[in-house]
Amino acid sequence: MEIFTDKNECCGCTACENACPKNAITMQTDDEGFLYPVIDDALCVNCGICKNVCAFQNGCKKSQIQKSFAVKHKDADTRRASRSGGAFIAISDYILEKGGSVYGAAFDDDFSVKHIRAVTKEQRNRMQGSKYVQSVVGDSFARVKEDLQNGMYVLFSGTACQVAGLKRFLEKCDTSKLFTCDLICHGVPSPKIWREYLAYREKQYKGKVTNADFRDKSIGWSAHRESVWIDGKKHMSNGYTSLFYENEVERPCCYNCKYTSTDRPADFTLADFWGIDRVVKNFNDNKGVSLLLVNSDKAVELFDKIKEDIDFEQTDIQASIRSNPNIAHPTARPASREKFWEYYRKHGFEKTYRKYYIKMSFGKIRTRLKAKYKKLKKIILRK
Repeated sequence: MEIFTDKNECCGCTACENACPKNAITMQTDDEGFLYPVIDDALCVNCGICKNVCAFQNGCKKSQIQKSFAVKHKDADTRRASRSGGAFIAISDYILEKGGSVYGAAFDDDFSVKHIRAVTKEQRNRMQGSKYVQSVVGDSFARVKEDLQNGMYVLFSGTACQVAGLKRFLEKCDTSKLFTCDLICHGVPSPKIWREYLAYREKQYKGKVTNADFRDKSIGWSAHRESVWIDGKKHMSNGYTSLFYENEVERPCCYNCKYTSTDRPADFTLADFWGIDRVVKNFNDNKGVSLLLVNSDKAVELFDKIKEDIDFEQTDIQASIRSNPNIAHPTARPASREKFWEYYRKHGFEKTYRKYYIKMSFGKIRTRLKAKYKKLKKIILRK
């Protein structure tokens, strides 16, 4: 049995692994650190379930965005701990208060990222903050199915491809109590690169990682710098951030994303509300604002039930998504991607990082100089 012929056609959502009736599929990492399904031919009976359940190749039911909102959670501590405005906390609080379960990405003990199940707010709080690396979904799809069969409300949060995979996996189930939340996603970087970046910082600062934050809000919501704590001491940089934005470490299928449109697989879509000052005046305090897109009828109903917990403004949909380009098109595959990985395979992470970080730094300097030149030219021409 063959699920896909090209890695551009697999997002690693685990629907095939969870759906296989013979447990013939395991998720295994390739040399870039991404998980792909591997079939044990001795167990496989060629039933085709794995291929049919693949949402990335076969699609899933989607909903057109109905409403968009700028959202800030009223609780200051909640917003401080959230990456943007804390909309996810308001939604998940409702599910938990109904005795439900919440699934989302969280740090493991070694600061790898995996999906976890939460039935308390303390457990759920581990999901707060952005995770700029592909999460390991594990058996989450099967556990969601079990929760639904037990009559529980469930909220599943993840990338759009993960949500689509879950929905395809649950096609024959009663999903009336399931709520899903996807993200406007730039692409998912390699977990292997993230692990080796942390190891590089441990070597640099001669200690062990004790905490990490992909986007540290202590210097303001609009900034994008990561922080790594080594033996309790905080070190802030933009090294991993720069790797992420150079787009060379994203999963191959991300350049072929099937979910970059206003037709969304999830009930809710979340993002940072970039461009908020252009859309809603005097709402941004640089402490984080969520863009919350409400896509389904039951999401509209749930939103009405969380209004007391949030400050919000309804916004024009097209104006709201204009500053989030990944809702319109995938991240472009850089021509340098293959050279990056060839160099990495030959020289390892540390040498590759040093080489490419220097390149990225010079690139930023050139960009800033060009911007200043254009600005100066306009001033001179006006005179």
